[in-house]
Amino acid sequence: MARLEGGKISSGQFLALLVLSRMLAALIDAPTLTVTSVEHDAWISIILSTLLAIPWGLILVRLSTMFPGMTIIEYSQVILGPWLGRIVGLVFIVFFLHQSAYSVRIASAAYVTTIMPETPIIVFVSILTYLSANAARSGIEVLARASTVSFFVTLVMLVLLLILPMNVMDFTNLLPIMARGWQPVQEGMLSSFAIYGELIVMTMLIPHLNRPQDAGRFVVYALLLTGFLFTWFTTAIAAVFGPIMSTLIMPAFSLGRLIQFALAIERVEVIPLVGWTISTGVKQSLFMWAAMLGIAQWFNLAELRALAYPVGALIAALSTWLFKSIFDAADFSSVKRFGILSILANIGLPVFLYTMAVVRRAVKQALGKEG
Repeated sequence: MARLEGGKISSGQFLALLVLSRMLAALIDAPTLTVTSVEHDAWISIILSTLLAIPWGLILVRLSTMFPGMTIIEYSQVILGPWLGRIVGLVFIVFFLHQSAYSVRIASAAYVTTIMPETPIIVFVSILTYLSANAARSGIEVLARASTVSFFVTLVMLVLLLILPMNVMDFTNLLPIMARGWQPVQEGMLSSFAIYGELIVMTMLIPHLNRPQDAGRFVVYALLLTGFLFTWFTTAIAAVFGPIMSTLIMPAFSLGRLIQFALAIERVEVIPLVGWTISTGVKQSLFMWAAMLGIAQWFNLAELRALAYPVGALIAALSTWLFKSIFDAADFSSVKRFGILSILANIGLPVFLYTMAVVRRAVKQALGKEG
């Protein structure tokens, strides 16, 4: 690993990367709101999904700490053997490529939909992918430092977006609670958990932490912070838009257009625009870097940086091939469309790896005692 990516990141940078890579879902497509029938009860779904994601995140941390200094691509081969382990690692690499492609596609579609409808979407895809490839090529240390600054800018932007429309919020729109029963809330919870499922990328980050023992604590912090921001965001959307919230294409942008403060500040669409630009850049770069590192480890390459532009070109091609429109990209996060690849990469394979790792350790201990 050291010959490929010898960079180290702090626990705070680790938290910033995890939070920013989750913010894209809230600032653009908000799938819990737009692809489910949960409507004004979305805040309940997000709280439940956050509580569900915390133990899941700790399981992923535990799996990584069982194999210090190794990424999930590497210890998959230790747990399952070289052949089966490489097949499992390939699934994770494809998932990282897929998520990077999803990020750039939905962000590019958002630009075309909101501010530059006459511009071909490939222009935004090309620009964002080129910039992300440069960031990923610079290594995880540079990407982590940039994410620290970006984290505070995005956080300020999001807080402003949620505070400034207070004058148009009607919290009676949140009533009645669970009027349609448990089923819509459950659907929303699963959709929200799908977003947290992307935490699998942290199995590529933990070996680069300067204090790996802090990973579990900061994963919990990241989940609680994103859960709080998501809950606040969905509550604000419900309070402002009421029964029409599920018809919004990009709720954050719609919210920004309603802002009017002291007769001097109004229609500040730039707030969600800046927010999703930053979060898109971080998420796409992070997953691109993870894919590059995974490919280099899978093929036992000695060089990581040379993969940046070829992988970037592949991601740009996938973004236009896999997702034909912003509706297609947003619908991917729905329960019905949460595909086989995502289920395998986020849930099935990590559970399988963790189970096999525990069994492997137990067998080794038993054999050691017998010896």
